[in-house]
Amino acid sequence: MMRLIGVRVFLSVCLMLSLPVVSAAPDIAQIVRTSAPSVVTVQAVQWVKVKVPEEYKNITSDPVYQVFTRVFGDGDEPPVKADAAPVVKKKTQGSGFIIAPNGVVLTNYHIVVGAHEIYVQLSDKRRLKATLLRSDSKRDMAVLKVAAGSLPALPMADNVAEGEFVLAVGANQKGVSAGVVRADLALTKSLGLLTDVDIDKSNTGGPLLNTQGEVLALNSNLLKSQQGLTRHVMVSKLVSSKDLAQKLPQTWQQLGFQAENVTEKTQTELGLPNATGAWVRNIDAGSPAARAGLLKGDVIVALESQRVIDVSDLSALRDFLSQGDEVEVTVWRGGDRRELRMSIPKATNAFDEANFFAWQRLGLKVRGLTPAQKSQVSSDNGVQIAFVQGAAQAAGLQAGDVLLSLNQQDIRSVEGFNQAAKTFATGQSVFVYVVRGATRQFVGIEVRD
Repeated sequence: MMRLIGVRVFLSVCLMLSLPVVSAAPDIAQIVRTSAPSVVTVQAVQWVKVKVPEEYKNITSDPVYQVFTRVFGDGDEPPVKADAAPVVKKKTQGSGFIIAPNGVVLTNYHIVVGAHEIYVQLSDKRRLKATLLRSDSKRDMAVLKVAAGSLPALPMADNVAEGEFVLAVGANQKGVSAGVVRADLALTKSLGLLTDVDIDKSNTGGPLLNTQGEVLALNSNLLKSQQGLTRHVMVSKLVSSKDLAQKLPQTWQQLGFQAENVTEKTQTELGLPNATGAWVRNIDAGSPAARAGLLKGDVIVALESQRVIDVSDLSALRDFLSQGDEVEVTVWRGGDRRELRMSIPKATNAFDEANFFAWQRLGLKVRGLTPAQKSQVSSDNGVQIAFVQGAAQAAGLQAGDVLLSLNQQDIRSVEGFNQAAKTFATGQSVFVYVVRGATRQFVGIEVRD
């Protein structure tokens, strides 16, 4: 009898050892609640200057326009001058998350690309203006900085294993999606972390968390892999110690002048109504800023009909110039507001012959790229096709395409394009490398008489 009992105990122990160990299911609700204060909403705003017919030039002073501006706008002051060009604000929104208590935030590149204003809304509903520290279009990553301290940063994970449970979270506890790591990190060093987590607009830009609520990677709804898997770039590979220690930039330079944010001390010294604007510190002789009449000590308070809150708003200046050659700049000088006109120098006639050649024989007219457009195509080279006819039109090229090279020769400017065009002979095939949206391809054009 004792021998029978012993056999049964032995068999029971063996059976227990052979069964898989079932771990407790992760508490998804608790992970989401714990991470919620660190997951933020990121809003990017792009300014687009509106060209209106002459009969509507005074539209900004119309009472109906003023009412709609206050109702649908961001609470800014009315336009600074009646004939200033109206500006449309195009907004995009996504998630982000805090990675350092001093205000460093990680989000997607595609959310903030081309933005002139970036805002981060915290879980406590505070809306803070952000500055773009750096970005990486290939990894769909952007590092932002807000002027705030003691923020609830998410902890970083030290390691990750294949089969590990992971959770993607979006702002306002939306877009929660669970899954597992589908490939070992060592096997996916060049691809990033592969998971079967569903990433969409509600959680793109948010963190990919483990069961301890630690950050493994950044979510992106653009980084898809084969077999329906999602690719994530490891946060530890994106964020450097320099980013975490970075402070908000205090200066900005473009078009021949340097400016910095207005402080409360500057406000008192200059008699400004509030501590907003971009205070001009230096002017380069002979620059577009100098020709426009901008002086050292001026405070730029508006571009066209848009207020300038700080120097980051001046990023719209070059884009405004590319949209219409001239921009009205409002400055505070000696207690008064003054309007200046800043313009791009007119092109010389040095390339008239080449311009004629390119238009008549290639069927192309081109213009320079803005910094935002260069970021979109991830290249410092290129020009944008403005008009097509003849050979270019027949080859399928369109206005808006970005042209990067001619016969494998990099094109860096309009002048470079025109110079290259002069070298082509009648009947020669020219291979144009163009970008249209997400598509990059070579297109052949035959030079005509």
